[in-house]
Amino acid sequence: MSAPTIEIYSSIDCPDAYLAIFRLRQVWPEYANRLQIRWRALALEYVNRRGIDKPLLDVEVALLSKAHPDLPIRAWARPEWQWPTTLWPAFEALACAQAQSHAAAFAMSWALRRAFFAESRDPSLRHEVLAIAREVASETDLDPDRFTGDWDGGRYKATVIAESRRGWDELKLPGSPTFILPNGEVIGNPAGNDLDYDEERQSARSFQPFTGDPLAVFRDLLDRSVG
Repeated sequence: MSAPTIEIYSSIDCPDAYLAIFRLRQVWPEYANRLQIRWRALALEYVNRRGIDKPLLDVEVALLSKAHPDLPIRAWARPEWQWPTTLWPAFEALACAQAQSHAAAFAMSWALRRAFFAESRDPSLRHEVLAIAREVASETDLDPDRFTGDWDGGRYKATVIAESRRGWDELKLPGSPTFILPNGEVIGNPAGNDLDYDEERQSARSFQPFTGDPLAVFRDLLDRSVG
C-alpha cells in the first residue's frame, strides 16, 4: 500500500514557501516513512504576468531575516543585472527530480530555493541548474545524466505550466505555499507571517510574524495526513 500523499503547490521565488519548507524539513524525519509529497508548480509569474518582483522580495527578505534568524536567507548579493527574470526553468528542474524519486524531489525543492535565497544564485541558468542537480545527486539517488537529458529536452515544461494554471485558475488556491492534505483539506501558508505591502511606496505597511509554535503546526498537519 502506498503512503498517503500531500500535494504542495508553491513558487520557487516565494519567501513564505521557503520558510514553510524550512520548517517542514525540521519535522519531516518523524514522518518520512509514512507520507509522500507531490510537489506542484504554482508560479507567481503565471498569475502576475511578470518576473520576480525584486522590491517586494527585498522587503520580505529583510523582514524574514530579522523575524526568523534561524532561516538561511539574505539580500541578493550579486549585481542587479544578474537578478533572475524568470524561474520557469527551476520549476522544470524540480519536476525532473520528482520523476526520479521522492527523496530527490524533496532535496531538489530545498536546494533550488536555498540557492536563490541564501546563496544569490540564479536557478534558472543552465549551469546553475546542473550544478544544483549534482549537489542533490551527491546526497540522494538522483541520476544526473537522466536529469540533464530530461531538463535539456524540456520534458516537463508543459507539466509545470499546466500545474500553475490548475492551481490558480481551476482550484483557486489562496497562494504560495498551499498544502492539500490526503483528505482534500486545503491549507494556505501554514504558520506563515502576515505582511501588508505598499506596492506604490515599496515598503511594508505592517508585518506580523507568526507567534505560535510553527513546528507544532506542521506536526499537526502531518499527523492529520497520516491519519
